[in-house]
Amino acid sequence: MTRVFRIVALVVPLALVAQLATPAASPGIIGWAQGPAVSQEVRYERTMMRVPSAANAHAIELHISSVPHRAGTPADYATAQFVRQRLAQDGFTTRTVRYSVWFTGPTEQSLALVSPRAHAFDLIEGTAPHTKWERMAGPPFMENSGDGDVTGPVYYLNTASKDDLDWLDAMHVNLRGAVVIIRLAAPPAGGALARAFDPSFNQYKELAARGVKAILEFMEPGTTGYGGGATWPNGNYKNTNMAERISGPSPAKGTFSGAPPGDPTLPGQAPLPGIPHIPYAQLPHSTMPEMSITQSVARALLAGMSGAVVPQDWHAMYEFVQHVGGNQRVRVHVKMTRHLTTIYDVFGDLKGSSMPDSVVMIGSHRDAMAFGAIDPGSGTTVMMQDADALHKLVQQGYHPKRTIEIASWDGHELGLWGSASYIYQFGTMLRKNLFQYINTDQLTTGKPFVISSTVGLFAFLQQIAGGIPGPDGRPLTARSVTERRPLLNPMTGGSDHQNFGYILGTPSSSNGFYGSFGAHHTAEDNLDGLRTYDPGLKQAVACAQLTGIQAMRAAGATVDPLRVSEMPAQFMKDIALLSGAAANKVNVRPLVQALLDFSAAAKATDDAMARAEAAGDVATMQQLGAKEQAVRDAFYVPTGLSFNKYYHTLDRVFSTYPEVTFAGDNPKAQQAAVDRFATAVQNATNALK
Repeated sequence: MTRVFRIVALVVPLALVAQLATPAASPGIIGWAQGPAVSQEVRYERTMMRVPSAANAHAIELHISSVPHRAGTPADYATAQFVRQRLAQDGFTTRTVRYSVWFTGPTEQSLALVSPRAHAFDLIEGTAPHTKWERMAGPPFMENSGDGDVTGPVYYLNTASKDDLDWLDAMHVNLRGAVVIIRLAAPPAGGALARAFDPSFNQYKELAARGVKAILEFMEPGTTGYGGGATWPNGNYKNTNMAERISGPSPAKGTFSGAPPGDPTLPGQAPLPGIPHIPYAQLPHSTMPEMSITQSVARALLAGMSGAVVPQDWHAMYEFVQHVGGNQRVRVHVKMTRHLTTIYDVFGDLKGSSMPDSVVMIGSHRDAMAFGAIDPGSGTTVMMQDADALHKLVQQGYHPKRTIEIASWDGHELGLWGSASYIYQFGTMLRKNLFQYINTDQLTTGKPFVISSTVGLFAFLQQIAGGIPGPDGRPLTARSVTERRPLLNPMTGGSDHQNFGYILGTPSSSNGFYGSFGAHHTAEDNLDGLRTYDPGLKQAVACAQLTGIQAMRAAGATVDPLRVSEMPAQFMKDIALLSGAAANKVNVRPLVQALLDFSAAAKATDDAMARAEAAGDVATMQQLGAKEQAVRDAFYVPTGLSFNKYYHTLDRVFSTYPEVTFAGDNPKAQQAAVDRFATAVQNATNALK
């Protein structure tokens, strides 16, 4: 049974929450001792602001986004060579780290209506005659698909959630031998969980148990398409002839059931070349064909269905009554290639002058599902422009205290495998030396501009963004009534920052323009598509300026640029996430009291840090900085979390209170999770005293 979320009746003074959400002010640079170094930094930042340009961004995009370049392909290797050569030209010390990982991809795909009439569907995005981009990209696909040639009746299952399947069972719908259509709706803004988490539910296994023989998935037009606004190429949303290249249902364990990040054929290890992998056939994997189809193909099938009328909330914003189906038959054919391939992580180092072992890393993946002009081309463009600017700064005498490292990840679209592999190989060193991780994947999809980071970095990043003009000339921090998503957002997931933030506990961020992105993983995320999402490449320039200054300020900071009062303030805001625990009569009041105590101690610490920064009092800043690090360590669990031992951050894994969120409906597990969090809060408070 799905857990019903209710608001907890907890007495938390709203004025206190508002006060704690306001970072302690600083007259200088947060994390820096006021003095000559601050003035010099500001002068260097003026140079950083002048270097990025639309012309340079476009030139970089031409090198990395002109052809499809999935991980492990020759075109992907060519992008690795380009990035390394470019970094070397900018004076960075470069290296390439290779890993051997499992690759899957389609070699054959077809879908045809067999009855009541015969019709072969065009699976390529767009409409005939297709553009060069659409022909080069080929049809969308699902990475987890099995091989198969299946003919069967087609049924519509909505999202195939537990509730949806329960309704079908109650209606006595027989899915044995069926080809099923599933719609994928966009997640809520900010990456929040759409529904209560049930760790026992596996969609693939439930479908297979009911005898399903093939799966067709399409992206919901109501949330990803015309229901949201103007469609590509006139707007940000998917038009009816777009789909996505995605992973697809699988019987394998997921993140929340203990699966390790990275390549499942070498679980929990760095897949260095030459190490034997577990044979793919021995792993849980899909044995049925799976296919990603456009909204137009889905619409054509749904329009011809009869049978029971589906519930109202199943309707996918099509203008006709929708039915469960079973009256049409289709043939689905998929053949996949599965083999080991080499991926290439590329690094460039600008060595620090006084703390070379402490590293500020700017990272973005480089491989793409197709062309990837925005995902991830915009991120690589930002990194390369920052490298150009840092090269110019070095020529003017600039020397960062900490090492600034550019990291170009490969194998991301296989499952964040490039960064996960690197962490498995060098995790102990990275946990000790990595000062801050800055992710630059997929940055330029239109307003709003969003700061998404480890809680504690909000004030630091807001201060930087407030000094950078956006494409409209206003500071990046300026908001309008149409920009409903908050400026400051806790980090969620979806890119390589989740590996650094949640596995290592490194302060991390992913900041950029995060409007709706209908071209995500489509053939239309190409060089021409940049005109839709970032006309004039003005967002790319602003993001390069932001990222460059963030890296410079982190590299030169006296202490970690944190405001620890942001942590209890966020925990207070998210207290409603514990409502499911309250419904199961779990005692959360000791946690609330612990948060109030933590709030008071954290605010006092932040105020003291702001005064020390203003006075240029390095000794006091370092003393307070050590306490702040102890606060962060209080939420780091070396042995891992209850639902996944590979993740270690008790305060956040995709959402606040992760062990509670992913405990399911088990009151005992929920109470244990709440109690462990309360203990971490108490330890954090004690560290500040």
